[in-house]
Amino acid sequence: MRNVLTPDRKLVASRFSAASGVYDRFAEHHRLIAAKVLDIVGAFQLESLLELGCGTGILSSGLNDSFPDTLKVFTDGAPGMVKVCRNRIPESDLVSHRIWDFEKMRCDRKYDLVVSSCALQWLGNPASFVRKLSSLMEPGGITVHAIPVRGMLGELEQSFSETGGDWNSLNYISGSDWDQLLRDSGFDVTGSFTRDFTVHYPSPVDALRAVRGIGASLSGHSGASAVSPVSLRKALDYYQSEFCDDSGAVPATYRIHFAVAYGGSR
Repeated sequence: MRNVLTPDRKLVASRFSAASGVYDRFAEHHRLIAAKVLDIVGAFQLESLLELGCGTGILSSGLNDSFPDTLKVFTDGAPGMVKVCRNRIPESDLVSHRIWDFEKMRCDRKYDLVVSSCALQWLGNPASFVRKLSSLMEPGGITVHAIPVRGMLGELEQSFSETGGDWNSLNYISGSDWDQLLRDSGFDVTGSFTRDFTVHYPSPVDALRAVRGIGASLSGHSGASAVSPVSLRKALDYYQSEFCDDSGAVPATYRIHFAVAYGGSR
């Protein structure tokens, strides 16, 4: 049975802070996703940008290189992540870092670009977030978000489902649902699309370790169930038997929606 969870924001921040020192070791998929975000935003002319959920600075580094003369603010709710990002990209007249729970949405200025990569899946209320998003943006500004959506880590979910086990999951909605939330809040959605990124791991255990290694464990969140060792072993055995390639490696598919939208008049 799939247990849909309501994320505990304090627990999310704590888990990601604790993982900040090893995060990059397990973040191959984040590098692939960030590269696509940079492809999307690279042609924009910007005076200012705000990144939500900067993590260790994988996307932030690319933004800093792509927009050297732009005012940039990198934010995350996890203090450990902000510390690593700040070490990676030193502060300057054009670069600042902030510990900030972006779901609260209070900010002292507006930006030409508001961007995130693999952060919005942790929202407790996506509709509320989107309704407030325009308050962060200059008129005619653009917002670009890479968002894990329904179908995320499908191999793992299928493995639990087929073996009758319980598994914990965030409430992933579809890419079209995200686009509709943006339209309902007055955004002009232009150029959104969904893409699968597949990373191969030596074994199902390594695929699961990559999820936990970045701090994305769902244990302890509201609605989470304990996964028994027997249930986990059955699911991982199924994962290996059904999805391994000739070398014994297994895929993990990260389904990501790239939401691209303009706010206000252009």
